[in-house]
Amino acid sequence: MAKLGQAVRSCVKDLSLISGVYQGTFFGVYPFGLEPRHLLFVVECLKSVSSVPGSCVEAGCSFGATTVFLNKIIQDEGVPRTYYAIDTFSGFVPEQARHEIEFRSKPKLLHDSFSDNKKRWFDKSMRMAGLSNVRSIEADVTTVDFTAFAPIAFCLVDVDLYLPIRDVLPKVSSFMAKGGIVIVDDCVSGLWDGALQAYEEFVAERDIAPEIAAGRLGVLRF
Repeated sequence: MAKLGQAVRSCVKDLSLISGVYQGTFFGVYPFGLEPRHLLFVVECLKSVSSVPGSCVEAGCSFGATTVFLNKIIQDEGVPRTYYAIDTFSGFVPEQARHEIEFRSKPKLLHDSFSDNKKRWFDKSMRMAGLSNVRSIEADVTTVDFTAFAPIAFCLVDVDLYLPIRDVLPKVSSFMAKGGIVIVDDCVSGLWDGALQAYEEFVAERDIAPEIAAGRLGVLRF
């Protein structure tokens, strides 16, 4: 049976190579949305809070590649953490995407971005990776009560759009442990520059010096 399964997979993969269908699935061997230099910086920050008590939060986790990677780092560090992974698991909240399209001149394709996902797929990936500390939460991050996560030692915010990041940064900041770090992805000009706008407004309102690391990651230190 194993050989039959290998033969079938081989045939399907060859068909994909010829037809172009599902090439991303069969031939995409780099699963991360973050580039290597960004991942390295995130890992550096995660390690720097090893002595800070509290949980880890990832707001916007997609299929879980970064979630698994960071939790393998946590395991290697030997510092047990509860890791909360928050996502709609069905793409962007319609009103939030509509704001980008109507008020920030972004393309209509945003409506369908990241919609091919399910929480049970994510949970299965965590189990296959041997991660029992990850708690997935299916929700619009702006509606989540962060009280249950406090104190928070590390938070990665990767929800791309202006409105959710604008709303979530004050919430998560209220529950950060002393010495904790928040990283906001996509703080750069381009399709997802709503993240940059929300980050810049947040630091300006609080008279905090902005810190953009690796050309893309907005950093908040507590």
